[in-house]
Amino acid sequence: MADLGVPNSDTETPAPRAAPVFIAEEGWPSAGRAWWHVIVLTTAYVVSFVDRTIISLLVEPIKADLVISDTEIALLQGLAFGLCYALMGFPLGWMADRWSRRTLIGAGSTLWGVATAWCGTAGSFVHLFLARVGVGIGEASLSPAALSTISDLFPRDKRGLPIGLYTMAVSLGSGLALILGGAALVWITTLPPIPLPYFGVLAPWRMAFVSVGLGGAVLLLLLLATVREPRRRTSPLANHSAPSDSILRYMLEHRRFFGRHYAGVALYSILVSGVLSWAPTLFIRRFGWNAGEVGLYYGMLFLVFGGLGTILGGALSGVLQRRGVKGAPVWIAGWGVALVTPFMVVAGFTDNASLALWCFAPALMFFTSPGATAVQAIQDATPGHLRGRSAAVYSFAVTIIGMTLGPLIVAFFTDAVFGDPMAIGKALALTAALCAPLSGALILWGVRPFEQTSEGL
Repeated sequence: MADLGVPNSDTETPAPRAAPVFIAEEGWPSAGRAWWHVIVLTTAYVVSFVDRTIISLLVEPIKADLVISDTEIALLQGLAFGLCYALMGFPLGWMADRWSRRTLIGAGSTLWGVATAWCGTAGSFVHLFLARVGVGIGEASLSPAALSTISDLFPRDKRGLPIGLYTMAVSLGSGLALILGGAALVWITTLPPIPLPYFGVLAPWRMAFVSVGLGGAVLLLLLLATVREPRRRTSPLANHSAPSDSILRYMLEHRRFFGRHYAGVALYSILVSGVLSWAPTLFIRRFGWNAGEVGLYYGMLFLVFGGLGTILGGALSGVLQRRGVKGAPVWIAGWGVALVTPFMVVAGFTDNASLALWCFAPALMFFTSPGATAVQAIQDATPGHLRGRSAAVYSFAVTIIGMTLGPLIVAFFTDAVFGDPMAIGKALALTAALCAPLSGALILWGVRPFEQTSEGL
């Protein structure tokens, strides 16, 4: 792709490229219009996470029905979804910088909803793998377009809260997937068999995929009909002689920030993806809970404390920035992920279900706080005409490493290191102990470069 070009040598000065035409607008949109966009985009992100993570509640019936291992489940949760999600983010981010972001999100949400429903018809590991690939391709359209849109609706010192609300959907969607998925499974099992044309009678886990996928797609198309594409805006590049149309060239020029930040975020995403994928299985295997109990108790905890961490992180970043702390989003992201470790270790090793559950409360709050601020830092450090592609690079970093390796590393520890499926808690604790401290240190190392890169944008 054209935006992946770099100079042939360290001394060669690239010729300025014509940047896309942006409409300068002195006034910002009304608060009502801007926040309604945020609500719609956040709802889309919630639905995407419900469709993405509901598989974590269905691990045991899928394994029994399709006769597959923990490692194959990890491939379905991570690689099948994550690889295409990461790779498709680049062309879709490029499209978000040039085409209608509203239309792009509408097409993507339809695709991932249909693909989620297709998961419920899978008769084999390969079939389910391909359906998860479709979910990943569809969802890759959302964040580049959504984050670019939010950045065109709010000035920099007011972006922390709306981006925090948007990224809070990770917690809301994951929590709702557990709560609604668990309740749906319990409810579906009480119904008489419902035959579907061509597919016949579907097992409860299959009906959960079908109902969640198709219902979410219809809801999002109705909501997207109520918003319109905002005008694009850009800022003068105070630190740069000419705007570049290459996101890679721009990031290489400012690699002291982007290199450290993305390395830290990638490690952080390994922990997040591992917990999202396997924590419900911890309570089912180790403590004997059923899907309904896990969905209700752990899902509510995720909904409350995960959402609280994200929104407080974004809000605190805005307050500190208005008080002159330029590196606020990076400080919050780094310390948030670093403080996760002790709580995850206790949750993983304890034999007390209540103690494990309540250790997840502060752990969820700390490791969701970087969700808003890590993204905000990238948007603040990127010129307006490159923000869609910068969001795509972020999605690539957290997906190709986090979503692909996170579930797989935990499964590797249970299958190969401990050799015992019941050691799922130890596997989660070990993943946290390895990833969280190093992730926090790398992110905090980028505070000063972030201040220099974002100055004047």
